[in-house]
Amino acid sequence: MTLLDDRRPSPGFRMHRRYEIVVSGGLTGALAAAETLRDCGLPVRDFSVEVREGIPYSSVFATVSMTDAEAPAFADRLRAHPSVLAVDPS
Repeated sequence: MTLLDDRRPSPGFRMHRRYEIVVSGGLTGALAAAETLRDCGLPVRDFSVEVREGIPYSSVFATVSMTDAEAPAFADRLRAHPSVLAVDPS
């Protein structure tokens, strides 16, 4: 193997993926999304929450380390929570 070999990630290769999770319910909804995120069991590399008074929706931003195979189940699990309105890669 040399430095010039074409190495593609294998299906089990973990990548950092950034998501915006849009929630309702203000801080309570954001904390519920954070709890669901924690329960997924995937490494979270970056996490921030944007909650503004008078705005009906809040955003949770997270960079999560996962494989290609884990990504669809991750988004589906978050969407199953009642306060989560959208899960978008950003």
